[in-house]
Amino acid sequence: MTKTRAVLAALLLAALALPARAQVKAGGYLSFEYIKGQADSDYPRAKIDNLLAGVLAAGPLAGGKFGFAIEARARGVSSFDLVQAWAGFLPSKAITARAGLFLVPFGNWNRNSRPHETLLIRTPLNLEHLYPSYWRDLGLLVEGEIGVLTYAAYIGNGLAEADEPWSGQQFTDNNTDKAKGGRVGLIFSQAIRAGVSYYTGKYDDLNMRDLTLEGADLSWVTAQWEVHGEYTKAFLENPQPFERGESEGFAVWTCMNLRGVQPVGSFQKVKYADGYHGGGLEFDRSRWTAGLRWVISGAVFIKAEYEWNKTQGLELKEDQFQVQVGLSF
Repeated sequence: MTKTRAVLAALLLAALALPARAQVKAGGYLSFEYIKGQADSDYPRAKIDNLLAGVLAAGPLAGGKFGFAIEARARGVSSFDLVQAWAGFLPSKAITARAGLFLVPFGNWNRNSRPHETLLIRTPLNLEHLYPSYWRDLGLLVEGEIGVLTYAAYIGNGLAEADEPWSGQQFTDNNTDKAKGGRVGLIFSQAIRAGVSYYTGKYDDLNMRDLTLEGADLSWVTAQWEVHGEYTKAFLENPQPFERGESEGFAVWTCMNLRGVQPVGSFQKVKYADGYHGGGLEFDRSRWTAGLRWVISGAVFIKAEYEWNKTQGLELKEDQFQVQVGLSF
């Protein structure tokens, strides 16, 4: 889907929503970061970067059984794209159906990674090297909640082949195969939730090789504590004589709430090996993170964190310090 078509789709949805505009909910978010890393990091010199601004509108259509959502964002001053643009049939909590551009329900992070929604500033290592940031797809999504069970299933254009799988975001389909995936979750209590995720689809132009992603996630959230974790695996079929590419990793992040000031800690690890894509990539990385998140009000926050990065077999000075300032409205 071209940007022009995406904008037209957003305008169409907005037009459909006009009769229910009194019930439309609108909001947004804004953030930027100060980053200073060691000599071998991505930021050897201090820099203000990663300006992000987003707006979101959602509401009912046709008496409430139908609905829509539009979310757009700008990265810096020159990049604009759509995060969501869908219309849906929403008859009950047990089942909803959405058609259009949607955030892929793989694990928990991807659909809840806006700056004001996360404890961490950076995406956890295993997710950073698994799928594109704000991973979206164009297709059909069905999901719901029945008692202690939650579910989501989707079909869409899928990811395209790239030097790294996490760079394969696309909107037009590069082959005749449709990607399929979903997530099944359990609500153990008000505080504890868990789920498993799966994705599979042909990702090469010749419609021959599969990309498969697997994941498991767990969260424990109370008034004073939060603990989150995600475990992931990926399998990339490659042409002969190359062996199958594989990735495996996990991340755990936690915080304690002390009257709006939240100490945050995390450990993340990923191991990736693929002899074909990107001319051959293989690495084993880990990251410790310690920081603070200060929620000044319901809308304004500041995060500060220091991360210790390690790449197995290499002595690199790639630790990094960063501060993120943002607001939501």
